[in-house]
Amino acid sequence: MLIDNIVLLRARFPEIRNYFLEHENKIELNRLTILESKTGAKTIRYQTTEGNPLMIHSLYDPIREAERIITAHSESIMEDTHVFFYGVGLGYHIEKFKEMYPSNTYSIYEPCPEVFFELTQQRKLNQLITKKTLQLYIDTYEKEAMSYLKEFVSSNQNIYIITLPSYENLFKEKMIQFRSNVKKVITNRRSRLHTNEKFQKRWTINSVHNFKSVLTTPNMMKDIKLEQFKRKPAVIISAGPSLVEDMEFIRYIKKNELANIFSVGSAINSLLEYDVIPDAVCTYAPSDNNYKVFERLNDSGLHDIPLIYGSSVGFETLEKFTGPKVHFITTVDNVSQYFLGSQINANDCINDATSIAVLMVQLLSEIGCDPIIFAGQNLAYKDDELYAKGIGYTHLKNGFNKEIIKKGVPIKDVYGNEIISNITFNNMRESIEQIVTHYKGNTFINTTKGGAEIKGVPFCPIEQVIEEVLTHSIIKEKWWETANSYDQSVLSDKLNSLENYMHQFYNIIENINKLIRKLNKNIALKNRINLEKAFGEFDYLYSNLNENMYYRKFVVPYVRVHVDFLINEMNHIVMEADPIKKANHIVELFTRFIQNCRSAGVELEQLINEQIDRQLISSKIN
Repeated sequence: MLIDNIVLLRARFPEIRNYFLEHENKIELNRLTILESKTGAKTIRYQTTEGNPLMIHSLYDPIREAERIITAHSESIMEDTHVFFYGVGLGYHIEKFKEMYPSNTYSIYEPCPEVFFELTQQRKLNQLITKKTLQLYIDTYEKEAMSYLKEFVSSNQNIYIITLPSYENLFKEKMIQFRSNVKKVITNRRSRLHTNEKFQKRWTINSVHNFKSVLTTPNMMKDIKLEQFKRKPAVIISAGPSLVEDMEFIRYIKKNELANIFSVGSAINSLLEYDVIPDAVCTYAPSDNNYKVFERLNDSGLHDIPLIYGSSVGFETLEKFTGPKVHFITTVDNVSQYFLGSQINANDCINDATSIAVLMVQLLSEIGCDPIIFAGQNLAYKDDELYAKGIGYTHLKNGFNKEIIKKGVPIKDVYGNEIISNITFNNMRESIEQIVTHYKGNTFINTTKGGAEIKGVPFCPIEQVIEEVLTHSIIKEKWWETANSYDQSVLSDKLNSLENYMHQFYNIIENINKLIRKLNKNIALKNRINLEKAFGEFDYLYSNLNENMYYRKFVVPYVRVHVDFLINEMNHIVMEADPIKKANHIVELFTRFIQNCRSAGVELEQLINEQIDRQLISSKIN
């Protein structure tokens, strides 16, 4: 490795330098041959594992080839495009990009450590790596450099990938995996962004509305006698199309009290259609029409089936539900977490997820149910249907069409056949797999005929489960008839503190607005000295904002999409060396953000005053 390259890597990417320092004697360069091209520029011949010699760069004119590579992508590279280079080789195409687009940022990924090491012996890295190079990723012998995915998750810029063409053949399997990884994280990010945009306000609005219900209903994690559930089987009934096939077996389980039966989401309507009554119904969806799931149950006269609800559920659901209620605190409910304080710790909260079934796997595992059995958990289409018969919602489409097939996600079913799922259900499957891994001591069984294969949850037909696992009855009690144990005497002080935090919040907001005006003035004067001083003041105010409890617990969740965007942009602000450019970026970014925060603060203050007033808290204390 050239001395200049050692110095550069030590300064910019020390972990890469350390890796090669430790493995330099182990690096095998016998697959690589340095050749001189017809025009005199160096090129590399690579011997594949199949024994085929392939050129990484042109054997005739690598420089001209590099220009053609970058020019071919010119229509996709805009002023704010961040380019991600997959494959370095000797870096001619990156050097050409740097010349053609000196203002654009870029990152570099080399999947073959031998090639990168050879590069460091042949050329100076400062010909490729500049201040505009955000990241350098090198695969090691032990593992793929997965840290590159963070760029696709956290960057607000448009990221455009340029692959060194020879790598399509040289490292075909790695390329396939790379593209799969990037596609997955981008899809998940878009899905998460869509969810946040749709529900960011609803989560907090629901939590504020529902707090009075939280104060008057038992907590499933803290107040219920867990002897009812520990080491006893539980069946999670979902609304997949396979549910109907096993309905008579579920009826048998209920009649003989072989397990606790929990209906999640819309499954209750299919159960009612077949006159099967669960031991509890469960919900968490934050939408304003979630109450429709239980309209049939509310109208049925069955008012003794408890509702287990996540505390951020659509508040209309609780207002309209006619039976007993039991709650659990969700991680997106910052309202209950603030007011109840140390009475709720991290282990008492259930992680928000893509479906109530996923949350219930967590909840039932935490309270000791074992085994946990899935029924109707298809997580895919079956016989052209996505939901069980009896659901009956006009807003739910239950058919198969060409568009669904086109956008579908192919997966394996419990028999090893390929079936079609969608992004939402596939994410649910992966979430269940992660939870199951966390609770390794538990037994999980999937009885869903033709449903998606769930790793860690072996398939077993429900009739076999009844014969081999559910061999005796369990004693069931009205476990939901118990008192709430929260100490509500602390609530008044919590409300007083929140009012103080609100006052501080508005003061910080006003001071940031004053600073923005000061920055604008010094930008116009091009006064770099005063701008540098103002940056220190900005850091202080921004730190105060992040420490403010009203901002952290109420405003941030309410505008989380704006906050995520801001955090991503702050990384670019920190890296900007020019005071005027840095100040302009701060002004542009924070002018909009502070406006959003102020509006959110006012809306939330009004909502809190309406729903969590002193009279309400005093009545709870008394």
